[in-house]
Amino acid sequence: MLPRTAFAALAVSLLLAAGCATPPPAHFTRLWLQGETGVPVIGTSTEDGVLVVAEPQYAVGTTFEIQFPFGNSLVRDWGRIDRLNDNLAIVRPITARLREGRIATSLPQPGEQLYLALRDELDEPLMQPVTSWLDGRFGDWITVLDRDSEQLARDYRGTGLYVDRADKWELVGVLAGLLARDESDPQGQTALGYIGLLELSRILPDRIEYLRHDVRPLRPDFEFGVPLQPGDIDLTPPEIPAAPSGTAPSAPPETAPSPGSAPAPAPAPDAGSGGASPRG
Repeated sequence: MLPRTAFAALAVSLLLAAGCATPPPAHFTRLWLQGETGVPVIGTSTEDGVLVVAEPQYAVGTTFEIQFPFGNSLVRDWGRIDRLNDNLAIVRPITARLREGRIATSLPQPGEQLYLALRDELDEPLMQPVTSWLDGRFGDWITVLDRDSEQLARDYRGTGLYVDRADKWELVGVLAGLLARDESDPQGQTALGYIGLLELSRILPDRIEYLRHDVRPLRPDFEFGVPLQPGDIDLTPPEIPAAPSGTAPSAPPETAPSPGSAPAPAPAPDAGSGGASPRG
């Protein structure tokens, strides 16, 4: 039997060892366009909403059904595209507050380990170590050992790419679903393209109102454990306020002549207008 002091030291060491391992992030999110089924869109929940790779048919206000794993169950919600650019879209959930991924404030350093967020056979988070393709000479490309790159590009387009800094997972990109090969590479590796931190920063808000309360509609399944029923969540798109009517359009401002230019000549009076004619 261990002495009490030895048992206490062993317990402390076990707690410290458990605290050193950073648990995988739970930001992996599946989305479906409203009314569609089948293969989901993969997104990454962040501090500002769910990041998804943009598609030509997306528009601001497009509605998605959202499912994200929480423990041994799935949480179901809906969301709308709040912002959109050529590469990315931000989907804001209507009622749920997702696990918010932390976006890195600096680019990955040379030699810093990168991790790709995948799922295992039991649909549990799996952080796959990856490497920068050819030491980053071609930009935002990674290679994954012992995995099918084409399958990853097809099934995990939109999943997060992370670094582990100070025991916290920080997002540095999302998988773009692009593939590349270097014909002169003797290893013949297939690289996966990702949308990096510089592009992510273009769609993030330039300011956040920390004192504004983020009020979401109450849900019976969240508040009282009652199964969600059709109609419990209002999916009616918000009305866009119309421009006020009855206001006369303002006249365009007169532009002053630039320095050194002669003023434009006054228009000659119309002979049929009844105006006075100049005296001879």
